[in-house]
Amino acid sequence: MKRILFFIPITIGILLILSIQFAFAQTPSLKTSVDKKQILIGGQLRYNVEASFPVNAYRIGWFNVPDSFSHFEIVTRGKIDTIETNGILTYRQTLTLTSFDSGIYTIPALPINFEPVVDDSTISLFTDSIPVNVSFSPLDSTKTFHDIKTIIEVKDEIPLWLWISGAALLILLIVAIIYLIKYFKRRKKPESIFKSKLTPFDEAMQSIEQLQKEQFLYKGEVKPFHTKLTDIFKRYLSRKMEKNVLNLTSSEMLILLNDTLLSKNDTSLIAGSLRMTDAVKFAKFYPHKEESETTLINTKKVIEQIEKLIFTDQHHDTN
Repeated sequence: MKRILFFIPITIGILLILSIQFAFAQTPSLKTSVDKKQILIGGQLRYNVEASFPVNAYRIGWFNVPDSFSHFEIVTRGKIDTIETNGILTYRQTLTLTSFDSGIYTIPALPINFEPVVDDSTISLFTDSIPVNVSFSPLDSTKTFHDIKTIIEVKDEIPLWLWISGAALLILLIVAIIYLIKYFKRRKKPESIFKSKLTPFDEAMQSIEQLQKEQFLYKGEVKPFHTKLTDIFKRYLSRKMEKNVLNLTSSEMLILLNDTLLSKNDTSLIAGSLRMTDAVKFAKFYPHKEESETTLINTKKVIEQIEKLIFTDQHHDTN
């Protein structure tokens, strides 16, 4: 009987201890740590939070902090990992923090809520508040420090190589200008219509003969034929009268010829040639081959008459 009474208190103690351990095993736990408590300005530290609780016993509400808080800034926000071991579920997260303010600052306590699945009373636990010393880089006492010196006036000197380069560029520029001047002077100027090795009459006859050899009419190229024929006549008249009439219209050409002693019949012939050229160029008139050949003959005849007329008139003035 005495032995039974002796074991009763011992049994009660063991059951009490087991019940207390079981109760603690059912209660959530929280751990907080940092890898360093002192950093330089702009340096980084790792802030670790770990929460554990029985599986299927609680719904957890994890803390949420902004990117900047209490003089600290979050560089990277690690994901929340979960690990299950022997019926205990563990949540882990690591935040990488930095600070740009010197001083001792405390990472504040952050709340994590545990809501029981079968009970309405929520358990709120807080992470540890951890002080961190943020400082400047310490001075190296082994190095020699120098006094502050006065401002040294900078001499306004141009390097020798810059003078040489400038002089070389200037010489090259002068040579280039002289070359361009000589080049443009040597360029052959377009020959004036009044300069030719042939007389105005011989040049006109030669041009008419060349026009016949090109056989524009046999090729059906009426417009080039009449255009070149009129140009031959205008060039001849310009050289003969020593007056540029290349840009005159047909009407202006006839007014000019009226001031000469050219007969009315010859004036009428050249007028017909000029008007036919205008019709071909501007009205898209397509004359017969015989009409175009007659135009050439008439133009040649008028040039011959003007040649005689002017020679006779000039000979009379010289006498």
